[in-house]
Amino acid sequence: MDEKHLILEQYRIYSESKEKYIDRAFLINRFYMVLAGVLFLLMLFVKAVRPEYLAVLSGVEFLGIMLCIMWFSNQDSYSSIIKIKYNAVIERMEALLPASPNKDEYAELMAKRHNKHIILVKDVQKWFAVLVLMLFIANLLLDGTGLVLNLFFD
Repeated sequence: MDEKHLILEQYRIYSESKEKYIDRAFLINRFYMVLAGVLFLLMLFVKAVRPEYLAVLSGVEFLGIMLCIMWFSNQDSYSSIIKIKYNAVIERMEALLPASPNKDEYAELMAKRHNKHIILVKDVQKWFAVLVLMLFIANLLLDGTGLVLNLFFD
């Protein structure tokens, strides 16, 4: 096997690894979405059935907040690893090959993103994690405010 074929094979392996890593990132994101949804439904259930269980309610809200923080940081971590581990290595390999599809794809993506023609899924996922975080924080603050008001006015 000559050097060009060896580089091409390494490039293929790295490209496949990158795709698998991206797929894994989507699966983990789905896990966080489902878990956040379950916690949110549990919070609504406790509010509807036993609103006086403020300790349980606060615990669920606090768990939801922690989950969203982990969710956001996990997305950041996956994004950084993909940029550093895969894109950088693949671009160096492409410099040794006659074509550079990964680099060309990235340049096209950035051009479209700069012209506001495209929104990346990873951006939507991050904002969704922030939105869910804000819902848990808002509920925790409302429940805490309700508890304080009940203590003073009962």
